[in-house]
Amino acid sequence: MLVKLSLRLITILEMIPSGSVVADVGSDHGKLMIALYEEGIISHGYAIENKPGPYEILKKAIMKAELIDHIVPLFSDGISELPSCVNTVVVAGMGGKHIIDILKSHQSKLANVSTIIVDGHSCLPLIREEITKLGYNIADEKIIKDSGVFYEIIKFVKSDTAMYNESDVEFGPILRQEKSATFKEKYNERIKEIDTLLTKDLPVDVVEKLNKEKERIKGIIWYEY
Repeated sequence: MLVKLSLRLITILEMIPSGSVVADVGSDHGKLMIALYEEGIISHGYAIENKPGPYEILKKAIMKAELIDHIVPLFSDGISELPSCVNTVVVAGMGGKHIIDILKSHQSKLANVSTIIVDGHSCLPLIREEITKLGYNIADEKIIKDSGVFYEIIKFVKSDTAMYNESDVEFGPILRQEKSATFKEKYNERIKEIDTLLTKDLPVDVVEKLNKEKERIKGIIWYEY
């Protein structure tokens, strides 16, 4: 791999099916798309930005890599101009509600999209809930810690049915079964955060909410099999 990727982007790259036609929404400097081509995972794809400044930076990065014939920079509002040949969409590095808005605002553009890979920095339960409602199932999940920050990367594939319980939605159906060291580290840290908050003078309803969250976490990382 010639372009240097963060652990977060490497994790996303490893989830992308070989031979896919990929669109990376919010492509930044195009590093993911360039690496996908260099690794032979894709032969062509689309890198999307929706603001003039970032779009120009993206276009220059692709041209510098001499990949303009293989990676098409698109100036587009999310997936509003998504080509019909795209079968894999990556939406990474933004808030969960924004990701959901991008996908739901142009649902017709997902007709040929069999795989959606998401790296949401917030509202992960909402992401799981809303994208499965669009007709996708959770095929893979990874949790990593990159530069001191936890990231959960979720791979959705098109499916007729997706049945998940509340724990699946909150913690991830695959992550909560695997219970990796990083998963346990994240939620043990959250328990410590809750314990610190509970030492403060908080409203009764907030205390109750925090205690319930703590018990749910303990039930997943300590007791559930």
